[in-house]
Amino acid sequence: MKPSILFVDDEKNILQGLRRMLRGLRDEWDMDFAEGGEAALAKLSEQTVDVVVTDMKMPGMNGAELLDRISGLYPHTLRLILSGEADTEATFRTVTTSHQFLPKPSNSERLVEIIRSALRRRDAVGNAKLQALVTSVGCLPVSQATHQQLTDLLDEETASLDLAADIFSVEPALAAKVMQLANSAYFGIGDPAVSPKAAATRLGWDVLRTLLLNHELALPYPADACKALYERTIAQAQETAELAAWIAKQEGAAAADVAQAQLAGLLHCLGRLLLCHQAPEDYAKVPALVTAGQMVDEAEHQVFGSHHAALGAYLAQAWALPPAVVDAIQHLHEPSNLAADEDRGIPLLAAHAALGIVTSQHAVDPKAAASAQLDADFVARQGCEAKVDAWVDGWINRGTAA
Repeated sequence: MKPSILFVDDEKNILQGLRRMLRGLRDEWDMDFAEGGEAALAKLSEQTVDVVVTDMKMPGMNGAELLDRISGLYPHTLRLILSGEADTEATFRTVTTSHQFLPKPSNSERLVEIIRSALRRRDAVGNAKLQALVTSVGCLPVSQATHQQLTDLLDEETASLDLAADIFSVEPALAAKVMQLANSAYFGIGDPAVSPKAAATRLGWDVLRTLLLNHELALPYPADACKALYERTIAQAQETAELAAWIAKQEGAAAADVAQAQLAGLLHCLGRLLLCHQAPEDYAKVPALVTAGQMVDEAEHQVFGSHHAALGAYLAQAWALPPAVVDAIQHLHEPSNLAADEDRGIPLLAAHAALGIVTSQHAVDPKAAASAQLDADFVARQGCEAKVDAWVDGWINRGTAA
């Protein structure tokens, strides 16, 4: 069955222009066009729609109000919003209901590629129920420590933007969200922010404060069956990010590649955090299966029919995170599945190696354990098989140098 795409605008000539521009995609997509929000809801009530692309500024029901309704009624739908003018109040309403905020007029080729890429990542998830878990989430909870830090920061009369940016840059849920927002058409200015800290700095404290106070951007993870696992996963992600950045620097990577390696390491667990948040009772079964001898991905497949990497990549793609980071999230565990010209270089290599080393650091023989965790074919293809031991030593002995 072809994906179904619904375009919404209150101007007939714009919809007609879209029809003409996208006519060549009729064999790939089922496309429909709705004149205004009410007409869009009527069509959604009659048919399954995979992606909605709506204008923001419309009379009656504007784009923000439409996405509010769609996110509640049709959570499986990918939601993109177009805007030619910045309406601060309306834009803030879309923080948790839109997946991407794009400029209007939008380049048709770019729009097509955005939709294609998101659908490709969605299809890798496979299960429709799991796909809806991704598109229904507006933001993920944070660790208790981060929640407390932000609470304290909000209580200060004069808060430090640098401190806030530091907090956002090491918490996976906030890092992903702030990258999504800072590089959107509304908040983005100039070149894309390459790191969560740069993204948070671009938004500024006033915007961050508004997001934290009014949009539940940093709720702590609740005390349920996955709380301890959620906290451990975040801690492991922070270590993986730190080591990935170090490995990238050892390889002489450019600053942008170091930032992407660090972000890939931090967000490699995005799908696991999503499952813990959206389906805690089910995900609580996974550690028990691992204890009984299964690999994590095998246990996740048994419980959910998919692996956390596919869900994390779909969420990262939906939020328009950097392509190298999205690829690293999806292929971090088995990078040799990518063709040689698709491996995205340093970010994937550094994050893959970092995860293997971090998860092996407490083994009797960390070097042997790390080597066993890594994809040998991929590491060899990168010419780095002789470097793994040095990376292990560098991580284990970090902070001990004079």
